[in-house]
Amino acid sequence: KFPSSVAPGLATSNQLLVQRWQPETGLWSHLRRTRSVSGDGPCTSPLPSRLLSTSAGARAASPCFFSHPEGAPLPENAKRIHFVRHGQGAHNVWRAQERAAGRAPHAKRGNFGEVPRGLHDPDLTDRGLEEAAATQVLAAAACSPQLLVTSPVRRAVQTCLTVFKAAIDRGVPLLAHELCREQFRGLDPSIYDARRGREALAREFPQVDFQKYVLPETVSLTASVSQSNGGAAADAATQLAADPMWWLCGSPLGACEGGTNETSMMEHAYGFMCWLMSRPEGEVGVATHSLWLLALYYGAFDNPGSNAGGDPHVFYTGELRTVLILERPAPATSGGCLAAYGSALLGSGLTGQEQDEVHPQKRARTVGDRGAVLESLSLGC
Repeated sequence: KFPSSVAPGLATSNQLLVQRWQPETGLWSHLRRTRSVSGDGPCTSPLPSRLLSTSAGARAASPCFFSHPEGAPLPENAKRIHFVRHGQGAHNVWRAQERAAGRAPHAKRGNFGEVPRGLHDPDLTDRGLEEAAATQVLAAAACSPQLLVTSPVRRAVQTCLTVFKAAIDRGVPLLAHELCREQFRGLDPSIYDARRGREALAREFPQVDFQKYVLPETVSLTASVSQSNGGAAADAATQLAADPMWWLCGSPLGACEGGTNETSMMEHAYGFMCWLMSRPEGEVGVATHSLWLLALYYGAFDNPGSNAGGDPHVFYTGELRTVLILERPAPATSGGCLAAYGSALLGSGLTGQEQDEVHPQKRARTVGDRGAVLESLSLGC
């Protein structure tokens, strides 16, 4: 679990540059959005002009942020990542049609047989394929990834294969990763957020490695589901149960009471970034989904130095954004020495020797000497 991903205020910043503590590596991550485009030209997002015009001077002087010349070699501790949202899917069209008819979209396991079968792990529409093809032109000219990562959900895989075709033709490896799939909430998620089984996906998309980072079908789970249903219902339930995360409404990062929620979404995005930053590739392409990208930009990352507000900006279908992520050592903070007491407070308690072990030159102070204690902690930790 990543407790820092639920700190207050993470979902309030409307950021161009962000940072996040990574406990595994002891580093700060800095994210700079450098490009925003969609399939049909420059993105009309309100973010760039508002952020750059209001506080560009302050940002340039802040040690929390960095600039990197376009085309210059990346520092050793930095990565350039190209995030793309999948193109329009069949479920996007169906949801719009349902709303236009005055109905709330409802495609769940309970009415699987009453909605179009194509809503389960849906394909891209013709428009979605066109969006991906348009973005492919930009990616071929502006992106040189050494690694490609996609959500295992089919609409993201199809988008990745199209957008990054030039890189795939060069032999760049392509991995599917469970932690960058679309997110869902509660105990009854929609069937269009369920993927097909890992083996079925591997047969359909042989260019993609589904073995390392996608959960396998669980024989005992699918058998149990089939036995508890009959006829067509058994077949439908078995198809859905081939996706254990979706069927069980859980997370591989820890138990989720009441099903997955916004916190687990942030944990998935943050865990994925920790994994990605630990890899050797300096430039990476990632095909994913709108809710996951919201969790990444407004939950897993934050910008403590920004008071910018406003509504979050959702990626358009087929939109590509390139960002730079730079890691540097975490700044020293007062109170760091208190970590030495952690194991005692979580275990058998204090022995009376801890003070000398932490700061042998310091002795207990009275309540009246509070200022000296604070000063000492500030200087000594």
